[in-house]
Amino acid sequence: MHTSDRRPVRCAAASLILLGVAACSGPAFAYRPFDGTDAAVVAPGELEVELQPVGLQHEQGTQTLIAPWTVVNIGLSEGWEAVFEGRGETQLVPSGPTNLSMGGAFLKHVVVPGVLQDKSGPSVATEFGVLLPDSTGDSGVGASWAGIVSQRWDWERFISMSKPC
Repeated sequence: MHTSDRRPVRCAAASLILLGVAACSGPAFAYRPFDGTDAAVVAPGELEVELQPVGLQHEQGTQTLIAPWTVVNIGLSEGWEAVFEGRGETQLVPSGPTNLSMGGAFLKHVVVPGVLQDKSGPSVATEFGVLLPDSTGDSGVGASWAGIVSQRWDWERFISMSKPC
């Protein structure tokens, strides 16, 4: 067998291994604020609303309707924004009341302007604030402080350089 004849076999074997690892993985636990914010802020005086109108969450035999999940960003001054977030949760199976969860009030500041501010290099920001208790009383008040680094790559160029299996 030539080396080029073995390529499909290697790709199939690698795919099966990755599928097996994904299928056998257990539950993962994380804590907030790993929610995917970037190192950019809205312009002063501007308002940005991120809205997930409806979502469904399946977890340990329960189904929960997430409606809505909202993040509101308000530009305060150059490089600063206020962030308010929260989500409504209604347990469907078994049925339950609607609760407010994952609430918080934060300030985000761009520390080092970069690619997200039309400059060169990575953008660096920090976000800090208060985590609010949910409406069921299952959680208390907390604090959050995150360091954020964002970079942008030219994926079209990257993909053209890579070679498929």
